[in-house]
Amino acid sequence: MSASAKKLWLIAYDICDPQRLREVHRYLKKRGAHLQYSVFAVEYNDFQMRDLLADLDLIIDNTQDDVRAYHIPAHCKVWLLGSQSLPRGIELHGTRALKLLQKHDWNHGLFE
Repeated sequence: MSASAKKLWLIAYDICDPQRLREVHRYLKKRGAHLQYSVFAVEYNDFQMRDLLADLDLIIDNTQDDVRAYHIPAHCKVWLLGSQSLPRGIELHGTRALKLLQKHDWNHGLFE
């Protein structure tokens, strides 16, 4: 896959300071799908991902905070356990997962 091709990325973070935590959350909320408390999914190419991480690097404290980005392959199966806001038995695959999640109304727990 080329560096300019869009890919699904899972971004997870652990931020020590409440102010920085809010800033990171607000920044990512504008760019991706909020999956869990400190987990977002974005569909970016390598260049966009590099820029996103550079922006986050300006917000976080590298000695205390932890931000990770994982590339999720297009044919990666995602299993869901526990309390979910998606219907039981749904299997999400790669970029289809992000498209489905972006259509989800997280404030009301309903699909559009």
